[in-house]
Amino acid sequence: MSQEKNQKLVLWFEELGKEDVPLVGGKCANLGEMINAGIPVPPGFAVSAYAYKRFIEETGIAQRIYDILDETITDPKDPKQYEEASKKIRALIESTPIPEYLQKEIVEAYRKLSEKTGSKEVFVAVRSSATAEDLPGASFAGQQETFLNVKGENQLLESVRKCWSSLFTPRAIFYRTQKGFRHEKVLISVAVQKMVNSRSSGVMFTLHPVTGDRSKIVIESVWGLGEAIVSGAVTPDHFEVDKNSMKIVVKNIVKKTVEYVRDPKTGKTIHAEVPPERQEAPSLTDEEVVELAKIAKRIEQHYGVPQDIEFAVDRDLPFPQNLFIVQSRPETVWSMKEAPAEVRTSQTTSVAEATIVLKGLPASPGVHVGKAKVVFSPEEAEKEIQKGDILVTKMTNPDWVPYMRLAGAIVTDEGGMTCHAAIVSRELGIPCIVGAREATKLMKSGQTYTVDARSGVIYEGVVEELVKGAEEKAEAAAAVVAQAPVVTGTKIYVNISIPDVAEKVARETQADGVGLLRAEHLMVSVGKHPRLLIEEGGEQKMIDAFAEGIRKVAQAFYPKPVVYRFLDFKPDEFLALPGG
Repeated sequence: MSQEKNQKLVLWFEELGKEDVPLVGGKCANLGEMINAGIPVPPGFAVSAYAYKRFIEETGIAQRIYDILDETITDPKDPKQYEEASKKIRALIESTPIPEYLQKEIVEAYRKLSEKTGSKEVFVAVRSSATAEDLPGASFAGQQETFLNVKGENQLLESVRKCWSSLFTPRAIFYRTQKGFRHEKVLISVAVQKMVNSRSSGVMFTLHPVTGDRSKIVIESVWGLGEAIVSGAVTPDHFEVDKNSMKIVVKNIVKKTVEYVRDPKTGKTIHAEVPPERQEAPSLTDEEVVELAKIAKRIEQHYGVPQDIEFAVDRDLPFPQNLFIVQSRPETVWSMKEAPAEVRTSQTTSVAEATIVLKGLPASPGVHVGKAKVVFSPEEAEKEIQKGDILVTKMTNPDWVPYMRLAGAIVTDEGGMTCHAAIVSRELGIPCIVGAREATKLMKSGQTYTVDARSGVIYEGVVEELVKGAEEKAEAAAAVVAQAPVVTGTKIYVNISIPDVAEKVARETQADGVGLLRAEHLMVSVGKHPRLLIEEGGEQKMIDAFAEGIRKVAQAFYPKPVVYRFLDFKPDEFLALPGG
């Protein structure tokens, strides 16, 4: 009798489809789905989430992992606690041997892949694929790790274990906490995929990531490996293709001085200087741009929603066999909204009498006035960034997310519209300008600026005309929502756990009230078990915290009804709180 699919330790991409996210995560499931839909994808296999589950359970480290999280993270707003928990958990996972039977399965699959591709030991990319990753409404970009140009059985096993441990990077723990994913419910699979010997790589959106225009396909590319785009190390070439005519309508070629390539001697990924003759040359030919756009359109049609796609161009193969798709996932901002009836094609780039400091690429729309804080590391950001500041840096990566949440706007020297800063800013709803080149030199900490991320311009001081215009548009949009509620035969209520989001939920949903305001989160926010509060004489602290939380929700929805559920303290509730 053949082994059940959901209990397999290794699954080839051809065996997978989009329904297999619980088994292998979004990344691997989508790779299998695309292969079976005829999309050009490099061959490979998945080490299943079930394999990871057996690893942590059979080695006895599962409960210790969750204990470390409970013991270490007592203040969800303290980034240092996430870092401490991550360090302990990753060391635990990476020092725990993989059971022999599991090692054997992974090694046998690697040998078969090498044989398939005509190599003795094929170079592979080893990528994480979390079971809550790449789902609509969430962007897990960059939260778990990827290892490129991995070669040999020992290096592969080491990389798989590091991928498993990367489920607990500080940024991954933080994101799951903020999004309400229970840590023990999120498992991780690992994609092992033949490396494309990339001449060029990049990212595609099947809509315009800033305006939401669904008639465009946006492509950004660089020489070498695509990690240069995501990390923001290189500002990419930018192309826009009309989705109907398949003609290139925008083509912006920039100077590219650095590329990530495979070192022919060691096989490792290295930073290399781009030869002068290629620095200002396009990293894609026009025919490659058009063919990639056609593939992107097919992927969008297959999934039925706009896509965020990664691709690579193999230097060893002729066109069009040289084009490969290495990942596709749902676009997480505009795909949740109605398609816009009209998209503006022109923006005002100057205001009379205002002094323009510099310009960049508009990556997340909006206008914000605030004090600039020029910082070059998350450690600096932790000390300097206050709520509402303009975060100015060379480029962000996922370690910056806790401080990006505090910022009122973000400006970076490097990056394109599909870099980390752009993607995260759009999800957070923060105005963002990327690729401004000299922002960290020209903008001064403590000085006030107006960031117009609709047109990609930073102005000195406060530009009232822009601020007022943005406020009026926001008010007009709110008025449209208020005047045109969805009419239903029954009243629509929402559930709320976190009072701080009540005003936003009330405004955006136009719900008829709150059907359930849970008290559990209010208790957690107090930070101590009721038993300990009583012992310390802190009853009033609990009363005040509950009263303030209920006030926020009631005020946000007034005069609509709010149903509040009291706590009935069961013996096993809130045991993780101090005093529990």
